[in-house]
Amino acid sequence: MAGGMRGEALNRARRVRSKRLRVFSTLVAALDTCGRNAGQLFVLAWFPCALESICRLGLEWLAYGQPPRMPDWLLFEHFFPPTWLTPLVNAPLVAMVWAFVLSSICDRNPDRGTVTIAGIRRGWIRFELSAAVLLGAGIFLATHLVDGLLRLLHYKLLLAAYPLFEGRDAVFDVWTRWSVALPILAVSAVAAWTYPIATQALRTGALDPARVQSLMRGNRLRLTAIFFMLNLASYLSYALIRPATEWLAQPLVDPLSWTPGEAIIRHVIQFPFDMFWVVAWAVTMAMVMDALGAPANRSGLFPENESR
Repeated sequence: MAGGMRGEALNRARRVRSKRLRVFSTLVAALDTCGRNAGQLFVLAWFPCALESICRLGLEWLAYGQPPRMPDWLLFEHFFPPTWLTPLVNAPLVAMVWAFVLSSICDRNPDRGTVTIAGIRRGWIRFELSAAVLLGAGIFLATHLVDGLLRLLHYKLLLAAYPLFEGRDAVFDVWTRWSVALPILAVSAVAAWTYPIATQALRTGALDPARVQSLMRGNRLRLTAIFFMLNLASYLSYALIRPATEWLAQPLVDPLSWTPGEAIIRHVIQFPFDMFWVVAWAVTMAMVMDALGAPANRSGLFPENESR
């Protein structure tokens, strides 16, 4: 009996040790899932992402419109739009997308959040403000606030370090560009702790830190590396599309003030990228939970694909 129990314990230990995330394999699996299920993911995500884009457009109008309509105490230049309201508006809508994607991939529930409207095909409109979504949104909000504060800290450190580079502006410019990776790495480490909790909350409607800690044991650094690569890729992609966006919107740009026409064109151009990154993060977390054995059904596929 004792030998059998010891053998069972050793087998369990081996299984636990074997559940280690593979950074590149997880990212490739997430990208592959996004590509193979692009249409279904679009249906799940487009409506909350469109609402989020419209809300950000409204915040830009409040912050940049003439005359400014937002009180100074709500402004914070390290968010975009530059207000503390940005993460507050963003979090519940992003949480909705995550909830729909996680339910479809991990829990085999493709109907979550479906809103039935006469004349519109079932499943094309998704919206949910449940306790689970609000709980996940609260965790996202806390993470985004930490992200903003880390950017502020990075800015303050650059200001403090500038005298050390006096007369060496070229070196300081290089350091400024490369040091952007520091707050990205820091917020990736924070997200490696908060996003698994948010994922569990969005799927179950409850906080279960012990369960999450058990799943993530030995994988925090790997998850940090995964998130760092996602954050870095997102940062670089927006840096690349920004010049194209400015060129396309140039005829409508007022060099002296913010204009609604320019802002609308900019948001329309960026909308596919915004939606892709929200979905990519959710799919990546679904791949992570699947790899670590969290879902009840570990197919990692949309249920409607199984019959194909």
